[in-house]
Amino acid sequence: MVITVAVIVMAFTSHIYIRNIFDRYTEGYRNALTDQWEYLFQAYYLRYGSWEGVENALFLHARGRITPPPMGHVRENFRGILPGDRLLLADKKGEIILDSQDELVGEKLSPGQLARGTPLIVGGEKVGTLLLQPRTVRAVQTLEGLFSRSVILAVLWGAAIALLTGAVLSFLITGQIARPIAQLTASAKRFARRDFRHRVKLTGDNEIGKLAEAFNLMAESIEKNEKLRHNLMIDIAHELRTPLTVLRGNLESLQAGIINPNPELLTSLHDEVLRLSRLISDLEAVNLAEAGKLPLHFKEVNPCSLLSRAAAAFQHEVAAREINFKVEVEKGLKNRVLDEDRIIQVLINLLANAFKFTPDKGEISLRAKEENENLVVEITDSGPGIPEEDLPLIFERFYKSGRGRAGGSGLGLSIAKSFVEASGGKIAAANRPGGGSIFTFSLPPVKDKN
Repeated sequence: MVITVAVIVMAFTSHIYIRNIFDRYTEGYRNALTDQWEYLFQAYYLRYGSWEGVENALFLHARGRITPPPMGHVRENFRGILPGDRLLLADKKGEIILDSQDELVGEKLSPGQLARGTPLIVGGEKVGTLLLQPRTVRAVQTLEGLFSRSVILAVLWGAAIALLTGAVLSFLITGQIARPIAQLTASAKRFARRDFRHRVKLTGDNEIGKLAEAFNLMAESIEKNEKLRHNLMIDIAHELRTPLTVLRGNLESLQAGIINPNPELLTSLHDEVLRLSRLISDLEAVNLAEAGKLPLHFKEVNPCSLLSRAAAAFQHEVAAREINFKVEVEKGLKNRVLDEDRIIQVLINLLANAFKFTPDKGEISLRAKEENENLVVEITDSGPGIPEEDLPLIFERFYKSGRGRAGGSGLGLSIAKSFVEASGGKIAAANRPGGGSIFTFSLPPVKDKN
């Protein structure tokens, strides 16, 4: 449709443009003829002093001489006039004395014709009027008519060829576009039916190939998120089942009179309720952080006191297990603007993870320094390290390594990651070359938001 409309518009505008050019050409040609005839007739009158014999006035102009032409019919003497045009010559009274079509001799020009005509001036006196009339509307095949029909025919043939070529090219091109799009549509429908393993098998550097690549990336992300969602539901159910099972068993025993309420039982039930509350609070904090809605309370904090407060929470475990625990702060480290409670929670979670997997009499270090204006904190341990297959997933919610890292709710590292990213920072985990693991997080400078 676009090609058809374009060709029609092109044909129409081409015809109008060419027709206008030809009309200007013929008009200019007539003006040039008028000037020539004006010169010739003025020369004739100047030489002979009257219009007598002018009916045979097809002059020959050679080497400055004007001589009467051979005798013949007057129409044969005006071969330079365009077909259909009429040349009229009137004397000073307006009576026609020469007509190229030999019909109006003896009649008078109308006032309108006199006004349109070219006055012939000889010796400062008007001796006649020359009028070159364009063709009149009659059933004659003029030169303009022939040219116009030829142009229309040429434009129509060109339009037909252009339409045919455009139709063939559009069929080929749209086929190349439609087939890949049909494959993408089929793949999208398979995804709607939850077939997340399906991929589009399209390649190329064009837009369709890039679209297919983006589709496959989206598919991989959806498949990964679907697996995480499935595992999350299983993990939540597992984490909730244990305390709920304990609560249900004890309450049913109390109802049946099998056991009697005592302070130890009530304390155990209270601990299970607190465990559920902590789990729900942790999940809520992670969700708020990932949604960008976690409330942060920024204030200026001394990094040294921040690390000391986090380390103080593990002094009893350090003494009991004889762990070599070092806290190092770079000299001259400036105060930072951050959410103190959230970052202390990050430090405690990371330290708890380090103490959990560090053997007795092992080593743990907590360091803080400044790099490129960022506050960088490193926590290293001498534990067994992190399996390589677990490193990309270590910060996922409820994720637990399959090699000796079971236990806990699996939310500690996820909470640490969420709080760091909510503060605009980054966190990473890696294995140390000499054994053990290292957790690093960095916090960019933040303007005081109090």
